[in-house]
Amino acid sequence: MAGLKQEAGISQSSNLKQRAIRAGAWTIGGHAISQGMRLATSLIMTRLLVPEMFGVMAIVSTVMVGLALFTDLGIRLSIIQSKRGDDPVFLNTVWSVQIIRGFVIWVVSAILSISLYWAGKLGFLASNTVYAAPLLPWIIPVTSLSFLIAAFEPTWTSTASRRLEQSKITKIEIASQIASILVMLIWALLDKSIWALVAAGLSGSIARNLIVYHAVPGERNKWALEREAVKEILHFGKWIFASSLVGFLFMNGDRLLLGGLITTNELGIYTIAFFIVSSITQVTGQLFTNVAFPVLSEVARLKPKQLIDMYYRFRVLFDIGLLFFSGLFFVTGSLIIQILYDSRYARAGQMLEILSLILIAVRYNFADQCFVAIGKPKLMTFLNIVRVIFLFLLLPIAFRKFQMMGALWAIVVSYFISIPLTIYFKYKLNLLNFRKEVYTLPAFILGGAIGMLIRSIFHMVTHTN
Repeated sequence: MAGLKQEAGISQSSNLKQRAIRAGAWTIGGHAISQGMRLATSLIMTRLLVPEMFGVMAIVSTVMVGLALFTDLGIRLSIIQSKRGDDPVFLNTVWSVQIIRGFVIWVVSAILSISLYWAGKLGFLASNTVYAAPLLPWIIPVTSLSFLIAAFEPTWTSTASRRLEQSKITKIEIASQIASILVMLIWALLDKSIWALVAAGLSGSIARNLIVYHAVPGERNKWALEREAVKEILHFGKWIFASSLVGFLFMNGDRLLLGGLITTNELGIYTIAFFIVSSITQVTGQLFTNVAFPVLSEVARLKPKQLIDMYYRFRVLFDIGLLFFSGLFFVTGSLIIQILYDSRYARAGQMLEILSLILIAVRYNFADQCFVAIGKPKLMTFLNIVRVIFLFLLLPIAFRKFQMMGALWAIVVSYFISIPLTIYFKYKLNLLNFRKEVYTLPAFILGGAIGMLIRSIFHMVTHTN
């Protein structure tokens, strides 16, 4: 009997490993395709539109993310983490809560837009900042319609993530992104206005919903608000909400603060540099959420003693990738901008080199997912509070003293400030291995060395020609 149990355990572990590898491969492959399309589109759009438009959309995007996170109940995470994640009644309740949230987001965005419009009319906004842009109050409510459309998306995508069926989700995301890009490019060619960027978001949400509804078989969600399910969602979601609230302020606080300190043109240039760094943090975030979190949740439910081993298996891979790209961008930031963008964006090069150091600290954010997987989301909330307080205190001071350069270093340091606390929480939860925390650091040096080699080859070729 013991032999059968051991064999079953090995089979289950092997099955989980295979599912995780497949999900990870699809996540990385899908993100590579997605980021390739984003980069190509960015290169085209920066030549069709002026930098000021990207500055305005940076604020719009930040507001949209803020509205999403300010109403975040961890709906998707609750499906992945809950023991009732496959129960139709629970899923229908989640879907109904999701729709209510979508309407709340749109109403709040409309109120915010009206407030912004009258603040500008009454002269409360500095005329040379992004917040005073005449189109901003109109773009926000139109863009937020994408949340209302997305609210009707079936819960199938979340249950697929729970089962690590990432291939299906990746195909849907790529297809909807292609639809979004086509609409944006056609609009921009016909009318070189900021509305091309707005149309991209709306068309992507519509395409995604249509694909999910018509391409995914199975029973459709129905309206339901079971009391126990609502209670479980709210109990789990209260800490996710708090963490999302402060997490939004941290992840987007740089643009929120800079939007009131620098010109629209400068913010557009900063957005380009941040976009390149975020291309790495986004794939890491997707791997955290779509692969690592479901695996850690399953291990925490079924084999909690193996959690630390599983955690560091993922960490080694994340650390090597993040440290390598940090070193690479730190050395080649200016060269990347020089190759990809025209002279109007040259200052983004130095910004990229400084912002690349963020990637060193981002690898510690994986611990947040582990805390949620074991049912302690309040630790993630506390860490986000520390990060956001530091950012909002230091950035304005650094900008006043050292202008944009000071602001950039304040942003970087804010990512590192919570690392000692993260290590302490991991130690208390028996999730810490000091040796494995540091032995991947040479990956940064390797990235920098390859960056220097690339830079030398480029200069050699350009001087020869």
